[in-house]
Amino acid sequence: MPERMRAELSMPFGTMMQAEDLLRGIADCDRVIAVGDVVSSTLINKGVIPHLTVYDRRNERRELEVGVHPADHLRMPETVVENPPGLITPGLVRAVKDGIEASDRNKVRVEGEEDLAALVCAAIAPAGSCLVYGLPGKGAVLVRTSAEVNEAAQRLIRSMEVLK
Repeated sequence: MPERMRAELSMPFGTMMQAEDLLRGIADCDRVIAVGDVVSSTLINKGVIPHLTVYDRRNERRELEVGVHPADHLRMPETVVENPPGLITPGLVRAVKDGIEASDRNKVRVEGEEDLAALVCAAIAPAGSCLVYGLPGKGAVLVRTSAEVNEAAQRLIRSMEVLK
């Protein structure tokens, strides 16, 4: 990710919410997509099992101190993918795409960083999905996906540098 994009990506893509409001905000969602350890842990601990859970066992680039992530207890298919910080690898895109398109709930555990996975989800999630992701130091963001959200996320991804 180019340094020039950090400010743009640190802005919420949707609505900032606290945990109580978030649970009300997703109550009518057919498909919930959770990206980030704190967000996914909060939802799972509150009884909300996302259609897709993307996590990396880290918070703000530090290893979580807890021994077991709540997603570890979810009995569902898991894909493990490598993705370095600040990058979007083809493996991450494929895992997220497969997870979103799957008929059953599933999870993607990222070895490295899932810091840009929410952008990938926003780019490909079907209209009407509810994407929830953490914004470090600020809280949770709820995005109701639409064609406009897909296009905006795709535009941001296209503006990133391509590494070979």
